[in-house]
Amino acid sequence: MLTYNRTFIRREDVFLLMSQESLILPSNQCIPGMWSTEQSVIITEHSNYYEQMTLVVKQIMESGPDAPKPSLPKRPKSKLDSLFTHAKKKKTFDPKELHDYLRFRCVDQCGINKQFIVEDMWNISGEITQEQFLEVLKRATRQIKRCEAQMLLFYIKFGTFLEQVKAWHENEYNKKTIQESWPVWLKTNAGYSDRHARRLRNLSMVLKDYPLFGLVGLPVSYFTTGKLKDITEMLSIPTYAEYWKQPLPTATNEMPQSQ
Repeated sequence: MLTYNRTFIRREDVFLLMSQESLILPSNQCIPGMWSTEQSVIITEHSNYYEQMTLVVKQIMESGPDAPKPSLPKRPKSKLDSLFTHAKKKKTFDPKELHDYLRFRCVDQCGINKQFIVEDMWNISGEITQEQFLEVLKRATRQIKRCEAQMLLFYIKFGTFLEQVKAWHENEYNKKTIQESWPVWLKTNAGYSDRHARRLRNLSMVLKDYPLFGLVGLPVSYFTTGKLKDITEMLSIPTYAEYWKQPLPTATNEMPQSQ
């Protein structure tokens, strides 16, 4: 195995390589004393890494293609980008801004009646056999995937449906009529991961009592646990809660007015 000699390279070469890698820091942050201890450690780690890598590259060039592969220095786990996180802050909404943002993303209400028909097709009330239950589940899953729901109404209803499915599975599992765990059974019979199903159930749990959310045209991925927490906070304000509790308009009604 090759080893490298630190006397082979000049420090100027190290800084040349660093400049080529766009690692030169802004002039207003190159002044000594401006970096915290933690930040200085990150800078030192990367400086040492590039210094060692430069030495290895130089030795590879001098040794030729027939030489054995040298030991490469380990890349630091820290990221230089972390020094500049102030430039990448995510925008956060206060309750009013969040209310307005969601309201402006409500889509045209045409087709709502058709979506209620879909809900009727997912009916699993009363005593049904396991085969009948699986048929309803597969039919609902096909429908939700085929429609690629443009409104949250589909997903809110489907999340409620999945809550029923989970309760049914738990009951059958306890009776030993189903052997597979919930995640395995769900993936096999519906093609959904437990994680995605949980997200839909959480979405339904927070929004099912606020019908007007059914018109919001945003992807399910937008409604993270953190975002649902923000929405819950927004809905704790009576003015906004009353707005979102309004019933869905019919195809001939106008959209409710903002409050």
